[in-house]
Amino acid sequence: MNISIKSIFIGLLCLLTLLLVDTHAKVNGSGPITNNGKKWRIGYLEGGPYANYQMILKNLVKSMMDSGWIQQALIPECRDESETKTLWNFLSTKIQSDYLEFPSDAYWDSSWDDGKRKISRNNILKRLNNKKNIDLMLAFGTWAGLDLANNLHKTDTMVISASNAILSGIIKSVGDSGYDHVHAWIDPDKTKRQLRLLHKIIGFKRLGLAYENNKIGKSYAGVEDILKLSRELDFQVIECYLPTETGSANESAELIKCHEQLAPKIDSMYITDYAGLTKKAIKKILSPIFKYKVPMFSQTRYDLVKNGILMGTGRFDFKADAEFYLNIFAKILNGAKPRDLPQKFESPLYLVVNLESAKKIGYRIPLDILAGAFEIYEIIENPGNEE
Repeated sequence: MNISIKSIFIGLLCLLTLLLVDTHAKVNGSGPITNNGKKWRIGYLEGGPYANYQMILKNLVKSMMDSGWIQQALIPECRDESETKTLWNFLSTKIQSDYLEFPSDAYWDSSWDDGKRKISRNNILKRLNNKKNIDLMLAFGTWAGLDLANNLHKTDTMVISASNAILSGIIKSVGDSGYDHVHAWIDPDKTKRQLRLLHKIIGFKRLGLAYENNKIGKSYAGVEDILKLSRELDFQVIECYLPTETGSANESAELIKCHEQLAPKIDSMYITDYAGLTKKAIKKILSPIFKYKVPMFSQTRYDLVKNGILMGTGRFDFKADAEFYLNIFAKILNGAKPRDLPQKFESPLYLVVNLESAKKIGYRIPLDILAGAFEIYEIIENPGNEE
């Protein structure tokens, strides 16, 4: 059988075309892919334990399993509601994957301690720049985002669950992180969406707000957005400044003082994110609010609604958030530049209410609000000694 040179050339050309098409599909796709035959090495940094970080990481792992990046396995229960080390140990030692590796020594937790934060940051930067054996960093929260969203390294980085990545200075804008290797999730109007809902329900005129009076504290609380909305909706913001974090016991005590100071002056309280806001201290934190019968709304800790906060908007299971993060994660490993990927994602929010809290302050929650609530707690649950 005679095969002409022309036939061989056409065959090779077709094969080359198929290879190019396959490579292009991988680079521009979002399916599982190896790092040139090797596994991608993933690192993790968090500012400290936080319930949202655990829930997001857990759902991100589930999404990785469902999409084939790692094999299906039973995800272990964590020691408490906030820690993520249990999940990382599971990823490091138990999961099976042809594509991903989660080194046990590539996990850093600053424990909300400034000294430890500096050490972790320096160690991470040395590793990223010298050993260069991590391919993608997952930076959970504002502290972690600020530590890695810079030009001190070039490792691809995803900033996850930062309170407001723009106001805190992590990224330049919704459309541009400012760094080729950095991507940061942003829900720029979340605070406004929450407060519009609260204002629609309560119709307040004097909103209480406790926060740290510095750049990070203001970004956590969404102060800039709150002040803008106050002018639009014609309400006054009554402020109390909290000290910089000094340990959970002191932080809780300072939060109680702020609530005692604010409660007689306000007709609604926006409870923002602060380290002292814990389950262990929630009863004392809310005591002044109940005393003066003030409706209160939780900015982030919607899980504390069952422990006495009147209302909050929460994510049901973080599944939608995890799918967004996985899509970004996969596209980066498939060759996309982090800076080029969309950062805006409006997390779906679900209203959660507590009927006993409403009764204690003498407030009747409108029937249409109750009908639209995702979750209703009939009693105030005792958190015991949980943090």
